[in-house]
Amino acid sequence: MLRDTSGPWLINQMSKKVVGEVKQAEVVAPIAKKPSPPKESAKTKAKEEPKKEVKEKEPAKPKAEPAADEEEAPKPKPKNPLDLLPPSKMVLDDWKRLYSNTKTNFREVAIKGFWEMYDPEGYSLWFCNYKYNDENTVSFVTLNKVGGFLQRMDLARKYAFGKMLVIGSEPPYKVQGLWLFRGQEIPQFIMDECYDMELYEWTKADISDEAQKERVSQMIEDAEPFEGEALLDAKCFK
Repeated sequence: MLRDTSGPWLINQMSKKVVGEVKQAEVVAPIAKKPSPPKESAKTKAKEEPKKEVKEKEPAKPKAEPAADEEEAPKPKPKNPLDLLPPSKMVLDDWKRLYSNTKTNFREVAIKGFWEMYDPEGYSLWFCNYKYNDENTVSFVTLNKVGGFLQRMDLARKYAFGKMLVIGSEPPYKVQGLWLFRGQEIPQFIMDECYDMELYEWTKADISDEAQKERVSQMIEDAEPFEGEALLDAKCFK
């Protein structure tokens, strides 16, 4: 029987000559699987995922502290005892206005008006005499001494009227005064606050005595000569 030298047989014979005898594989090689795409790490996902906006908690507002004036509200000032006295028919400002506006006929207008206004129940009159008059050897020093006293009496302006006379044409000069105070005594708050008060002797005027009443009138008027002496100066507290 003749072999068919054409077709697949011939091709097979030729391949053997070139490649050699081909043996059939005893073990079938496993089919390689397609590599799966790498899994994304959690970190990568976290980066890609949009961040959720987290609202920060607003800090707790501190409790409003009460204002200083609310914490310690100023205590109302205690009323002056003189303000609690029964009303007086004498209005001190009216007298001070009359005194200031009277330029002529002082005795007939101002002095007469004073005695018409004066209320001995609501007010009192006091004479004062400087305790150390023998030391008043220099005129301007003596005048400054009186001026300082009147400045320190400013706290009593609402409740008082005063005249201070510097008496004498040569040293030593005498310092004497007349004061009108609200009430029947010298107000204690004035005694406490104005140390000059201790430098004077104080005597309550008795207006039932005509001589003392006339002395009051002369001191208000700045009458000269005063008790036989010239006046170096006269100062008014109103």
